[in-house]
Amino acid sequence: MPDQVAEAVNEFFVSVSAHLPEVNSIILDDLADDYSADFVIDPADVENRLARINIYKAAGPDGLPNWLLRDFTPYLSQPLAAIFNASIRLGYVPPVWKSAEVIPAPQLPRPRSVQTDLRPISLLPSLAKVLESIIGQWLLPVLEPAFDPNQFGCRRQRSTTHALVAIIHAWQSALDRGGAARALFVDFKKAFDSVNHNLLLRKLYSRNVPHCLIRWFFSYLENRMQRVRIGTNHSSWLQLNGAMSQGSWLGPLTFLLLIDDLQVDCLAHKYVDDTTLTELLQGQPPTCKISFSRY
Repeated sequence: MPDQVAEAVNEFFVSVSAHLPEVNSIILDDLADDYSADFVIDPADVENRLARINIYKAAGPDGLPNWLLRDFTPYLSQPLAAIFNASIRLGYVPPVWKSAEVIPAPQLPRPRSVQTDLRPISLLPSLAKVLESIIGQWLLPVLEPAFDPNQFGCRRQRSTTHALVAIIHAWQSALDRGGAARALFVDFKKAFDSVNHNLLLRKLYSRNVPHCLIRWFFSYLENRMQRVRIGTNHSSWLQLNGAMSQGSWLGPLTFLLLIDDLQVDCLAHKYVDDTTLTELLQGQPPTCKISFSRY
């Protein structure tokens, strides 16, 4: 029975992206060979990142515990740097680094429906996340300058507080001028689970991301697999047509790229997959009357 429940949950999670097309290799035909020394990872960088791994987080499908990676960092940094560099140079991501073990987290004390009461929490290989963080830092200088300035989610020195201050300031400014504000709150359903990989690759290409990184990204997105774990029971492995794991380093960054070209005729404030649309109705500036009393 527990195995059947795990299978049912995994089938539903995978079905969310079943309508999306599989990643198409046609984009590789447009890519040049621009790999250079700029994309070589130094062992010291790997050692520094491994030394800061959180040992209290669970291991991914590869079964490598985080304490081992941290404690044996001096011995692992050089061979891992060589493996990472080969992955980028060849544009190849090992299958185990593209696999996720999903823990269904209940959104209610007593969930009754797989479709509405559970959300997937992905456990990913720590080594894959280390490599993602390095590639993500290469992508940030290319992508971030063109991001919507009203996108406050998953960006450095920005938070929900900044988003709320910006929204309230726009509303209050309109009210101070005697106007009004109409707001619409939009939350994209299953946003990270509905990412179209082909669209993502095309957007990376249009933003002039180095072609060697796009080629690596293609392998990273191709044939991603997941299984569900409930207690000690596991489902079978199933392939995803789309989606980005929310526990990954690149997931939020690439989702910001996907949603960045959402353009509307009114003011829009974004926080990852939450968007607040505001129509400001202009009024007359308030008149300030000052009276003096004579004693």
